[in-house]
Formats: sequence, C-alpha cells, structure tokens
Amino acid sequence: MQDAHVLLPDMSVCLSALSRVAYFAVFDGHGGARASRFAAEHLHHNLAKKFPSGDSENMDKLIKKCLLDTFRQTDEDFLKKASSQKPAWKDGSTATCVLVVDDMVYVANLGDSRDAAASHL
Repeated sequence: MQDAHVLLPDMSVCLSALSRVAYFAVFDGHGGARASRFAAEHLHHNLAKKFPSGDSENMDKLIKKCLLDTFRQTDEDFLKKASSQKPAWKDGSTATCVLVVDDMVYVANLGDSRDAAASHL
C-alpha cells in the first residue's frame, strides 16, 4: 500500500503552545510508498518545531505561514534523502492535513489531493 495517515487528537503535548492542538493527515503515495511514509513520520514533527509560541494577534497568519514552511521543509528533507539513494527514489505523495487549534480549523493540501477529496464527497 502506498498511502499513509496520522491521527493525533492531542498534539499539544508536543508543543510549547497554550492552545489545544489536534492534527490529522492523509498521504496518497505515487510510484511507491516511501514519500507518503516519510511525510507521515516527519511532517508533524516539523510542524511542532515551527509552531508559533505565545498568544499573538497574528496567530492565524503565523499558523498559515507555519504550515507552508512545514510542507516546504518536509519536501526538502525527503528530496535530500531520496536523491542520496542509489538508485534515487522516484516516488512522491500528495497530502491533506487538518490542524485544529482551539476552535479554529486549518486545512492544507499538496498535490492533487484537494481534487481527489472533492470528487469523493
């Protein structure tokens, strides 16, 4: 199977944030399972490292930037690992992530996952 998922109903234990945080993600692997497994294992850790701390007026903007930076960092980390393999890994993955911070829900997607999710509704 090329797909992977992560369910963290209480991610706040990984964060120094005062907020209640939950994280859910689905990764649809393409051409192999390595990219989806890598994303499932690393994306939420990168998110925890980059998550904004403190109570800020700009929290919404900071969380959106955090999600973009997290996707970018995870992609760069996977590409570095994939290109160092002999032969280089050629698989990839789409992603759909839901981040719940207190009473706000953020949805982030990468690749064709938004179109695939919409076609199943």
